[in-house]
Amino acid sequence: MRRPWRGLAVGAVAVVLAAVLPQGAHAAVGSSPAAAAAPMRLSVMSMNIFYGGDDLDLGTGDFCAVANGCDQTLRAIEHVIATTGTDVVGLQEAERNASRIARALGWYGSDRAHVISRYPIIDPPDGHGTYVFVEPSPGRVVAVANVHLPSTPYGPFLVRDGGDSAALMQLETSTRLPAIQRQLDVLPRLAAKGIPVFLTGDFNSPSHLDWTAAVAAVRTDVHYPFQWPVSKALADAGLRDSYRAVHPDPVAVPGFTWTPGSPEADPHEVFDRIDWVLAGGPATALTSTVVGELGGADVGFGFAPYPSDHRGVVSTFLVQPGLAPVLVSVSERRVFVGDSLTVGYHAPGVQGERVGLVPRGGTVDEALLAAPTAPGARIDGSMLFATATLPAGEYDAVLISHRNRVLSRTPVWVYAAGSKPQVSTDQRAYSVGEPIGVSWSAAPGMALDWIGVFRCSPRHCADNGGYLLYTYTRTAVQGHGVIGPGVGTQDGAIAWPLPPGHYVVRLLVDDGYVSVAASQQFTVRR
Repeated sequence: MRRPWRGLAVGAVAVVLAAVLPQGAHAAVGSSPAAAAAPMRLSVMSMNIFYGGDDLDLGTGDFCAVANGCDQTLRAIEHVIATTGTDVVGLQEAERNASRIARALGWYGSDRAHVISRYPIIDPPDGHGTYVFVEPSPGRVVAVANVHLPSTPYGPFLVRDGGDSAALMQLETSTRLPAIQRQLDVLPRLAAKGIPVFLTGDFNSPSHLDWTAAVAAVRTDVHYPFQWPVSKALADAGLRDSYRAVHPDPVAVPGFTWTPGSPEADPHEVFDRIDWVLAGGPATALTSTVVGELGGADVGFGFAPYPSDHRGVVSTFLVQPGLAPVLVSVSERRVFVGDSLTVGYHAPGVQGERVGLVPRGGTVDEALLAAPTAPGARIDGSMLFATATLPAGEYDAVLISHRNRVLSRTPVWVYAAGSKPQVSTDQRAYSVGEPIGVSWSAAPGMALDWIGVFRCSPRHCADNGGYLLYTYTRTAVQGHGVIGPGVGTQDGAIAWPLPPGHYVVRLLVDDGYVSVAASQQFTVRR
């Protein structure tokens, strides 16, 4: 794991208002969200589900004998979520199973953000996979982001092995702090607009609220107080740790989430609280508890057997949902000709507004499909567009004002029916140290889709677990990247530059080891 076109008449297409729609669509309703939203309770959970939730054998406590083959563990994870009564869950190590879990619960799911919810989910145009909106009531939203920070090198191990605070600070600021920059840039701005903001995650870092002088006096593995930079930066940005808001004394209530046990357990393990639910904006933590094994310390929801190597945390908040911005959203950013495309919107609500599709970057006059917002759902609604008449290509779903101006747009890729994901390199041969350009198309667009580099011998190429270097697609369905200095590397594998030899790149899905496309072999030579 690396944790380590013009002019079709509207009548030529089917346009249907949808009352209840999955994955990002929201119901067509005619409420007036401009009125002040009533405060409500909202429970938010963070849970690392261990390699997709289907690779742990609950009977043996070891890896499943068949990769991705332990569906009974997924059922146990679904039972955990349902039992806690939570409303929103940020999943880590979801590995293409976020929507699968959501469907089993009768919920909504975002594979792009690894967020599932009993309330509709909206993928906003400027979210870029960093956050989604959850819509507890029509036109009223909270923002939810979810992260899984790098796991190695692990800071508490450095302390365990004698590292001083200067070495620890250098490690954390170079390894984990850069991984939350997008959240630090975006989430405080949303909170400042009056939108409740939640950040869930496996941060692979303790909290500055836990490594205090008082804790160092009683915990042998805490050698000194330390201002862990990830938690400190998030706190300075206005994101409050819900567990410590409810349980302010880390000596009395440590609340460890790592680890209830694992097939990968270190014989000299260091236990700590590295899974958090943070909140910003109009959200006040009322309760917070650990979710884990039955009888575990500080565990409020206990299960036997417990189906993960991380304990979770669930917090209940009093929130006042914020007013959704004017936007258009799509249920899927990758569509195949003949599929239906759900387009949702939050509009000003003026008669004459429309929703449609235009070529990427196109104007209103270039709309291929368009339909007016419904009289009873002018502010919040969803439309179902047929794509059978569309040529394959890149499009924008657009919200069009009554003055014929684009108010919001979000991209959609339409591929020919039967198209498969593809990945390629920009050359067939490179000199040692020459960057390798990679391109991909029709990717699933999940949160952690990635491009890996694999060594090839004359007889075969390494299997999917044998990657050397990697880079993430950053949820792009279609895009370009570079394999070069600074890319990720498997622990113990060769680093950049690649030595002379034969290689292949593969497109793999959502931080797992399922490959959906491979390039032709290429050569690196002196």
